[in-house]
Amino acid sequence: MKPTATRTSRLLKGSGLAGLTALALTVGATAQAQPSNLSLLSGSPGGTWYPITAGIAEIFGSEGTRTNAEVGAGLANVSRVSAGQAELGVTTSTVPPVAQAGQAPFNEPITNVRALAALFPSYQHVGVTRDSGIESVEELVGVSVNCMALGNSTQAAFVDRLEAAGISEEDLDCARGSHNFASDAIKDGNLEGFTLLSGYPNGTFTELFHTVDMKLLPLSEEEFERISEINPGYAYSAIPAGSYPGQEVDIPTVTSDLILFSHEDMPEEDAYWIVKTMLDNLERIQGVHAAMAPLSGEYMANIAGIELHPGAVRAYEEAGVEINNTF
Repeated sequence: MKPTATRTSRLLKGSGLAGLTALALTVGATAQAQPSNLSLLSGSPGGTWYPITAGIAEIFGSEGTRTNAEVGAGLANVSRVSAGQAELGVTTSTVPPVAQAGQAPFNEPITNVRALAALFPSYQHVGVTRDSGIESVEELVGVSVNCMALGNSTQAAFVDRLEAAGISEEDLDCARGSHNFASDAIKDGNLEGFTLLSGYPNGTFTELFHTVDMKLLPLSEEEFERISEINPGYAYSAIPAGSYPGQEVDIPTVTSDLILFSHEDMPEEDAYWIVKTMLDNLERIQGVHAAMAPLSGEYMANIAGIELHPGAVRAYEEAGVEINNTF
């Protein structure tokens, strides 16, 4: 007996429901897992790190993961992520080897953080007013300089620079404030110098150089050899002429990469999603700041001093990106 129209309708409806259920199960099985929320520890206000991490956080948010970029500091970020106080952080490539060895300022070895991506090289800036007459780091003895807060990677790199020059922070009149604090204090005549580990140009100090006649102090090859003995994570480079108002020549200096990292216990799927999302949105990330414009997948996967997270490794391998990870 042929089915009635009513029975036929019911069969079609049932078949459609079964098909939709199968489709839903298939989509659910293949959908990419991702974290629902992330906290990302950045740098101090007025620096390059914060606008870059805020831009990355916004991209993660647009892809469905609410992400908060929080004020932080390069050394402290490693301690906080290690302690589970945030999912992500940024620091410089010279910090993890120090943390792993438990060297000062770390009280004990930290070995439970993993890299996700290199972002850009941070260039050490040491700037002074031209009226100070200072021509080299050795001449900073007794000078009022913003040395940055303890626990900040800028401060740690400055300590290395001073040691390479045969002096220490105790020989200077050190202030402890943010980039914005340093700029304002120099404008007010309360400071004569600053230090900064950042991409170039840094907006806060570009505006300062427009207002006050400033100059950057160069690093000699001999000083670079000495600072490399202190921490082999540095590279020798230069801040190109014209990066700041009144800067007419290249300024030799040291660099270290800014890296994005997580706890080793971050689920592999979460780390994979983070790196894959960055690779899929590379052009958007290149546009968050001038320092990010040259970023490539190959640069992201070229990391020294800290082991890559397995989820990051999978994302790079699937994208066909060559990995260069030494630790």
